[in-house]
Amino acid sequence: MTYRLLQQLVQTPGISGREEKVRALVVDRMEQLGAAVRTDPMGSLIGHLPGPGPRVALVAHMDEVGFLVSKVEPAGWVRVMPVGGIDPRVCGAQKVVVHGRRDVPGIVGSTPPHLLKKGDGAASKEALPIEESFIDLGLPAAEIQTLVQVGDPVTFGTEGWENEHAFFAKALDDRVGLYAMLRAARLADRRGCDLYLIASTQEEYGLRGAGPAVFGVQPHIVLALEGTVASDTPGIKLPANTMVTAQGKGPEIRLSDRAMLSHRPLVDFLVQLAREAQIPHQLIVKNTGATDAAISQVAGVGVQACALSVPTRYLHAPVAMVRKTDVAHTVALTSAFIQRAGEMAAAV
Repeated sequence: MTYRLLQQLVQTPGISGREEKVRALVVDRMEQLGAAVRTDPMGSLIGHLPGPGPRVALVAHMDEVGFLVSKVEPAGWVRVMPVGGIDPRVCGAQKVVVHGRRDVPGIVGSTPPHLLKKGDGAASKEALPIEESFIDLGLPAAEIQTLVQVGDPVTFGTEGWENEHAFFAKALDDRVGLYAMLRAARLADRRGCDLYLIASTQEEYGLRGAGPAVFGVQPHIVLALEGTVASDTPGIKLPANTMVTAQGKGPEIRLSDRAMLSHRPLVDFLVQLAREAQIPHQLIVKNTGATDAAISQVAGVGVQACALSVPTRYLHAPVAMVRKTDVAHTVALTSAFIQRAGEMAAAV
C-alpha cells in the first residue's frame, strides 16, 4: 500500500465547520471511483456507488480538532478558543498555522523556565488554559491586523512523516478513516451492496454532521471508520475490566462505547469476515468515547451500526501515530465487507 493519499489528507486543514479544503480533495477522489457525489446542507459529502443488496453507508469524518481565532489584540497577539477536545498540556510552544487571508505560521507562546518563579511550586507547572494562551506570529502588529480576523481557523502546523512501520501526522483522527474508506472502495472488486460513502462534518464538535447525512441516505447498515485511542503506552491506567486497544493487532471492532451499543449481528459478521481472511482484529467493549456510528444508529427509523477503528496513539495532539499494518488490515476488512454485505443482510 502507498500512503500518498493519507499524506494529502493530513496536510489539508479542516477543523470542525471549516472542512471545505478537505471536502474538495475527497470530492475528487470519490469522482475518480465513479461515484455520484453531492453535498448536504451541513457540508457532508455523500458519494453513491450503485450495487445490489442492502443500502450500506461507510462514514468517516473530515474534521480535525483545532482552534478558532477569538480575538486579535492591538499588539498582534492572537487569542483562540479550542474546537474539539484538546488538552492544554500539548499546546504550549507548538507550531500552529492561522488560516487567514493567507496561511500564517506561528507558535503558541510559552514561558521559559528561566522566568518561572521558584516559589510558585506546582502552579508554575500547570498548563496555561487554551483560552488564556496566545499565538505569536512574529509579524508587525499592523500586518497581523490585515491578515487575521476573528473566526479564522487555526490548526497544528506539524509536518507528517513515515517509516517502514508507522505513519506520523496531525489529524489522523479521522483522516485515517477517510483514507481507509476511499482505499477500500477502490480495492473492492465487486459490491454486494448499494454503497454510500459519507465524509461527514463536525464530528469533533458533537457528532453533528453524520446524523443528517445518514438520515438523507436512509441506509440499512452503517459502518463508521475511525481512528481510535490506542491505550498501549506507558502510564495509562485502565480499569480492571477494560481491555487495552493495542497497535499491531489489527482494527478495533467496537461492541460498545459511551453513546452506542453496536448491532450485534453486524459485529459478528465483521468478526466472521476477519477470521475467514485471517485479518487480525480486536473485539473491544468500552464505556468511553463516541463515533459517528452512535448518531447514525438513531437517525430516522434507526440503523444497524458499528464502528471499525484504526488504533491511534496520541490522538488530538500535534502528532499522532498509526501502524501501517493496522491501516492495511482495516482497509482489507472494509473491502471484504463491501463485497459481502449482502450475506449479512440475508442472514439477519
